[in-house]
Amino acid sequence: MNSFAGKLVLITGASAGIGYQTALDFAARRADLILVARRRERLEELAGKVQQSGGTAEILPCDLAAAEARAELLEDLIRRGRIPDVLINNAGYGNYRPFLEEAPADIFRLMAVNYEAPAHLMRVLIPEMVKRGSGAVVNVSSTAGMVAIPMMAPYCAAKSALRALTEAVAYELAGSGVTVHLVNPGPVDTEFFDAGVWQGRRPGRKAGVRQASQVIREAIINRRTISYVPPRRGLIVYAFNLLGPLGRWAVQRRQSRRCS
Repeated sequence: MNSFAGKLVLITGASAGIGYQTALDFAARRADLILVARRRERLEELAGKVQQSGGTAEILPCDLAAAEARAELLEDLIRRGRIPDVLINNAGYGNYRPFLEEAPADIFRLMAVNYEAPAHLMRVLIPEMVKRGSGAVVNVSSTAGMVAIPMMAPYCAAKSALRALTEAVAYELAGSGVTVHLVNPGPVDTEFFDAGVWQGRRPGRKAGVRQASQVIREAIINRRTISYVPPRRGLIVYAFNLLGPLGRWAVQRRQSRRCS
């Protein structure tokens, strides 16, 4: 998919951060948008910007943590024949605190937003894409899904599940005309660090949302299954996994220093 003109692009988590910028960038490339997030007023603001620039955007407020709300959203899309050409599962948030301080309800909600919602949307919409013989799915994950990070256990688990799902489905759909992509940002300058609970020092260096949006588009255009933001973070993940026990020892030592 080299051109997005006239393509229908559905973006979750569109009310801020990566999703907000990605929507603007796809609109600039003459895509038609479906914008999904909890905050209606933010979606209305974004849709207004898109329309002022000559684009089209439909807003569908939805709490993706709720299975019933997701089901209603999907039923509405199917009924109206609004099957996206591009599905971008971007909604997500994380907590940074000890696992033993996470309430079960917090763990379940975090898993619902970061893993269950993308899986639900994929399972319902991909068959329609396969029938059509074309489509692309981008799951915005995290390098935390590739490397376990202390103080982010539930988030790492959810993103790790999303990584495995994305890769497996990408292999299954080879030759169907539908491509599936995983984008793994490191720290990005967004509301992520305010959306959940963050107990501790925040990252200093952060990538920009424009760079994340660019990586999303390039993943689709270049049919790249796994991408990183910024790209050099892929080398860090590769090195960590290559080191094996030594890499895990380094993480444990770093955490011990923080706690001492």
